[in-house]
Amino acid sequence: MLVYLLRHAIAEDSAATDSARDLTAQGLVQARSVTEKFRQYSPAMDRVLCSPYSRARQTADAVMTLFPDLAPTIDEGIKPSGDVYAVIDAIESYELQHLLLVSHNPFLSNLLSVLVDGTMESHRYVDNATLHCLSMDVVAPGCGEILYTLEP
Repeated sequence: MLVYLLRHAIAEDSAATDSARDLTAQGLVQARSVTEKFRQYSPAMDRVLCSPYSRARQTADAVMTLFPDLAPTIDEGIKPSGDVYAVIDAIESYELQHLLLVSHNPFLSNLLSVLVDGTMESHRYVDNATLHCLSMDVVAPGCGEILYTLEP
C-alpha cells in the first residue's frame, strides 16, 4: 500500500476560528507547486481523506485536479489533534492500494513518526505543502518506508 501524507500549505495567521483559516496567496502557490511535482509521478489514488479545516480543504482542492473522478472524504479524525493510532487502524481496514491524507501538524508529523519509526519520539516533521509517500506492506507502527518527499 502507498500512503501519501500531505500537510496543508501556508495559511492565514488568524481567523474567527482555527478551522476557518484560509490559505494565503503564497499558500495557494505552494499547493499548486506540490501538485505539479506530484503529477510527474502519475499517481493513482483509491481514496482521499481530508481534514474539515478550510486550509486543508483548499490544499486538497489543488491536488484533486489530479484525480477528477474522486471526491475527497472529509474526516474528522485527521484534525490537528487527531488520534494517530485510531487512524492507523482505519487505514488498515480500508484495504486500498493508494491513500492520500491532507491534514495538519502535529497530527501528520506524529503519524509519519509512528508509521516509519514506530514511535512519536523520533519527532519527524512535516512542513507546509510537503508530501511524503510511504510504502507499507503491513499497515502498522514502524512498517512504513519513505519512498519520496515532495516540497513546493
